[in-house]
Amino acid sequence: MVITKRIQTTYNTVLRAKMYFFFRKSIWMYLLGMLMLGYAFPLENVGAISSAFVYFIIFALVILVPVYHFSTRAMVRKAHLDANIEFNEQDIIIRHIDNNNIETKSWDWIKRIDITRKDILLIVDHPTRFLIALEKSKLTAPEIQFFLEKKK
Repeated sequence: MVITKRIQTTYNTVLRAKMYFFFRKSIWMYLLGMLMLGYAFPLENVGAISSAFVYFIIFALVILVPVYHFSTRAMVRKAHLDANIEFNEQDIIIRHIDNNNIETKSWDWIKRIDITRKDILLIVDHPTRFLIALEKSKLTAPEIQFFLEKKK
């Protein structure tokens, strides 16, 4: 089976990948840090856990949201990708639209396949975290089955 999908780096796709990695890994580190901060410096008449929650909300709104917004905009400008990616049993072929370059990758290039309720997420083995998100609603049943088999 051969599956061809167009992949583009846009603000939404990059932010979606960043949010995926944030909720997968980083949120626990921030919550633990805010819990320690709430324990060390509790707000007046409020417990440590409630203080940690308030600190986390303030930290998210003042620091995380702007940092994620501006880093996403910068990444879209720097790491532009507009390509047709062909997935087959043996390998993955990336046909770049803007410069007519063709890359062939083995399936080892995909570090992990995560399947959620709405998406199939291909986490790429790349020095900078890279994610290819395929919406299940835009895939046929045999295409979804193909990725389920590749996940094993």
